[in-house]
Amino acid sequence: MSDFLSNFEHDNYKQILNDKKSKKEEQLEENAELEDDLLSDDVDGNKSVLPEHEGKIRRKKKRKRKSQPIPNQSIVPIEEESLEDDIEIDPDYQSKQTKRKAVIGASVVGLLLIGYIIYYQVTRVSVPNFSDKTVVDAKNWASENRMKPKIEQEYSTKVETNGVISQSVAPNKKLKKGSNITFKVSEGANPKEKITLPDFEKMSKSEVEQWISKNKADNVSLIDEYNDKVDKGKFIKLEFTDKEVTKENYLRQDIANVYFSKGKEVFEKNISVPDFSKKSKSDVEEWAKKNDIKVDYKEVDSDKIEAGLVVSQTVDPDTKIAKQESMSVSISVGKAVVVPNFANYSIEEATNATSDLQVMTKEAFSDSVPFGQLISQSIEAGKKLTGNDEKAVNVVYSSGRPYIKSFFGQLEGDIPKLIYDNFNSKGACVTYEVYYVDSDKEKGQIVHANAYNQYIATNAHLVFAISNGKYASLPGE
Repeated sequence: MSDFLSNFEHDNYKQILNDKKSKKEEQLEENAELEDDLLSDDVDGNKSVLPEHEGKIRRKKKRKRKSQPIPNQSIVPIEEESLEDDIEIDPDYQSKQTKRKAVIGASVVGLLLIGYIIYYQVTRVSVPNFSDKTVVDAKNWASENRMKPKIEQEYSTKVETNGVISQSVAPNKKLKKGSNITFKVSEGANPKEKITLPDFEKMSKSEVEQWISKNKADNVSLIDEYNDKVDKGKFIKLEFTDKEVTKENYLRQDIANVYFSKGKEVFEKNISVPDFSKKSKSDVEEWAKKNDIKVDYKEVDSDKIEAGLVVSQTVDPDTKIAKQESMSVSISVGKAVVVPNFANYSIEEATNATSDLQVMTKEAFSDSVPFGQLISQSIEAGKKLTGNDEKAVNVVYSSGRPYIKSFFGQLEGDIPKLIYDNFNSKGACVTYEVYYVDSDKEKGQIVHANAYNQYIATNAHLVFAISNGKYASLPGE
């Protein structure tokens, strides 16, 4: 196509016209020669047409058929004007060609521009605004558009954890696919930051909630609990799980609980009390735990109810009570043993006073209790002893006041035994001392005492005179 169009360029066009004119001239000359040859052939009569001109003559004859017949079979020369009429010259051809080239050039430029725009749109993407978006949203977008995301984390009290703080490429800007883009992502508030705790006791619950949200103090928890003494909605207490944490050194990472009162809890009386008669204590405990009832257990003896079973209850069966109400239940400990009054028995009778008890008797001196009467018993009279109680009783009877005989003639070394056997072994607390005197008695003998052959107090102090044997004869003389 381009070769065809090139024939119509300015210089080529003139050259083509000249070439056609020269060809016409050559054709005219050739035709003239053929005419001469034909004429000469007619004259000679015996000359034939040359083979090389035979085809041309035939072609010429064909031309004659189209034109007027030649009189007398003579050949009429073809005029130059008839050949020139076959070629038409368009005077607007050059301007048309210029316009055609301009259209083609504009079309090519347009196609290139459209192709570039399409390429630009396909290879680039508009960057969204990731404010109020999460790091997951940013990564998903980067993956879908073949971007290379870089995540940088930093603490922030304004942006929630994993929220995007900023982006390296401005929103709505076109970015080529496969490019790098950086996102700064929030790690939340700094857990190591020190926080000044307010006076919670002066704040309402809603004010504390606002403070927690503002300071990102997520480890401060609000706990509502029933309280019989603090009005509803009022502050109760502040507690830290770590004993070393105080209001003065509190960090955001420390755990604290702020308690507010729900007021006194009021329960509906919708719990029916069963008949626990002859039920086990474990049955009562299970029911009480399930229904949040406070039960006070008392142990009582019973001649009829087996040990461990319920004897009575303070709330009648089928009565409706509410949670956290109280009641008492008496549990049998079996038949009780009543401790007798051993003052009614002599020391000899006490041992066999009851077969249910182990009675152990003892005698002791007394400054006030007459001889043979009861001084004490380890378990008070009338007490009921049940299965879990100790069944042994210690009973002490009086031996009256201590009486000291004459220890004269006894040796000094026998004094401790004499004091213990005669006095202290029976509850007395007698003490003594000795001194030495010149005597004709054998050395070491008791020759005098501050008391002898008489009653003494249970805490008496005795003094013994011991012979030094100065005037005594030797033993055996």
